[in-house]
Amino acid sequence: MNTTDSDVPTHVGVAIAGGGFGGVGAAIQLTRNGIDDYLLFERATELGGTWQANTYPGAQCDIPSALYSFSFAPNPEWTRLYPLQEEIKSYIERCADDYDVPAHTRLGTDVRSADWDELAQVWRIVTVDRTGTERSWTATFLLLATGPFSEPSVPDLPGLSEFGGRIFHSAEWDHDYDLAGKSVAVIGTGASAVQFVPQIQPKVQALRLFQRTPTWILPHPDQPIAPALQDAFRRIPWAQRAMRGSFALVQEMMVPGLVREPALLKPMAAAGRHHLRRQVTDPELRAKLTPTYEFGCKRPTFSNTYYPALTASNAEVITDSIERVTATGIVTADGAEHAVDAIIFGTGFKLTANEGFGRIRGTDGRSLAEVWAGEMRAYLGTMVTGFPNMFMMLGPNSVVYTSQVVTIEAQLDFVIDALKTMGRRWIRSIDVTPTAQQAFVDEVDKGLTSSVWNTGGCSSYYLSGSGRNFTFWPGFVFTMRHRMRRIRLSDFSIRMAGRGRTATSSEKVLVAR
Repeated sequence: MNTTDSDVPTHVGVAIAGGGFGGVGAAIQLTRNGIDDYLLFERATELGGTWQANTYPGAQCDIPSALYSFSFAPNPEWTRLYPLQEEIKSYIERCADDYDVPAHTRLGTDVRSADWDELAQVWRIVTVDRTGTERSWTATFLLLATGPFSEPSVPDLPGLSEFGGRIFHSAEWDHDYDLAGKSVAVIGTGASAVQFVPQIQPKVQALRLFQRTPTWILPHPDQPIAPALQDAFRRIPWAQRAMRGSFALVQEMMVPGLVREPALLKPMAAAGRHHLRRQVTDPELRAKLTPTYEFGCKRPTFSNTYYPALTASNAEVITDSIERVTATGIVTADGAEHAVDAIIFGTGFKLTANEGFGRIRGTDGRSLAEVWAGEMRAYLGTMVTGFPNMFMMLGPNSVVYTSQVVTIEAQLDFVIDALKTMGRRWIRSIDVTPTAQQAFVDEVDKGLTSSVWNTGGCSSYYLSGSGRNFTFWPGFVFTMRHRMRRIRLSDFSIRMAGRGRTATSSEKVLVAR
C-alpha cells in the first residue's frame, strides 16, 4: 500500500530510492536495527526492482535460489534450483511484508532530484507521483538502491523512428503484442536474449537474431526442487544454510581464474565449446556462435534451449552489422534488407549513462553524472566524494562473483555501522575524502590488472569507455564482507552536531534504539 500525505513528515531520517533487493533490504535492516524513521520511494507501482520490470518470457536468475536470497530470510518454498522471475518478485514482496516495509513506502513515486544542502546538512529531495504531483522532502541520509539494471539501453540506430512495426526492449516487454505468426528481429545476444529467444522461437513465423558478439553458454544445471526437499528445508533450516554455503564456495572458486589467472578458466571454455558442438551440428552456424574472446571476459550464461532454438528452420543468425532501419525492416552492411514485423532489443542497460545520475547533486552543485563523466568511481563501492551522507547499493566496484544479494548485505552492514557510529558520536555528516576514495580506486585497478576483463580480448559493459573496470571487487567475497563490517572514520571529513541540546529535525542523526 501507499502511505498518505498525512502519514509522512516532510523530514525523514533515511530516504531510500528504489524498491528492489537493495531498497527493500535496506528498509529491513533499518527495521531490524530499531530504525523506523525512513521512507522508500519506488517509481513502479509494485516492489521488486529488476524482477518487477523484467517480465519477458523465460526470465530467470542465473544464481542458485538458496544464494539469491537474504541470509536472514531463507526461503524453503523455492520451486527450482534457479529461481524464476515471478518467484523472486514474490519473495521480495513477502520479505517486505514481514518487516512492515509497505507502511514506509511510496509506490508510483519517482525521485526527480536530490540536492545536498551544505548549510542545513540535509538532502533536499523532490518527488513526483503518477498524478504529476510534486512534493518536497528533506532527509539526513540518502540511500540509492536504483540498481545497475534499471535503465534499458536502446542503440541509436539510423531510421529506427521510421519503423512501422512494433518495437520494445526485453525489460519493457509488450505482453499485449501477439508474436504468433510474425517475423521478429531480435537485436542483442546477452543473458536476457538467451532466455527469451527459445520462448518465442516456436511461436513466430521467422526469427532473425542480429548478433554482434556471441555469448559463452554452458549447460544449465537447473532442476525442480522436490516437495520432499522443500519440506526438509522447513523442518531443518540448517540444511538450506548448508546448501547456501556450498553454492557460495563454488562461486568463490571462480575468483582466482577471473581475477588473477585467467588460464584457470580454460576448462569452463572447453565445456562451453563442447556444449556448442553437441547442440549445433551445422559448421557455419557453429562458427557464428563461437566466442573469440576468453571465457568470463563478457558475462557467460546457462541455457539448454538457446542453441536448439537457433538451429530451427524458422531461425536465422545474422552477423553483418546493422546499417539502418527502414519502415519495414533492417538493412545490414551487406546491403540485404530483412523484412520484420517487430524489433525486440536485448541490448542490456545504461550502466554509466543512467539518467538518475543526473538528478543527484552534491556539495559543489554538480551531479553524479557530471562528477563521474563516464568514469564511475566510489569508496568501497558505496560512497562518493562530494556526496555526504549518501550510500549506494551495488555502486562502482562493489560487484562480487556470486549473488548480488550478498554484496547488498555486506554494504548494508557498512551503512548500519555508519549510522550507529554517527549517532553515538553526534556526527551530522560524513563525506569520504578524495584521498581515501582514490586509494580504493588505485587498489581496485591494481587488483584487476591481470583479470580476464583486462586481458580477455573483449569489450563489455563491465568496462568504461576508457577501458577501466568499474564493476568488480578485486578479490574474494569474504574480503569484501570483512572490509565492510566497520566504518573507518579516518577516511572521512566529518561535521559534528551540537551537543547538550536536542537536535532539530534537519540535524537529526539516527541512533539505533
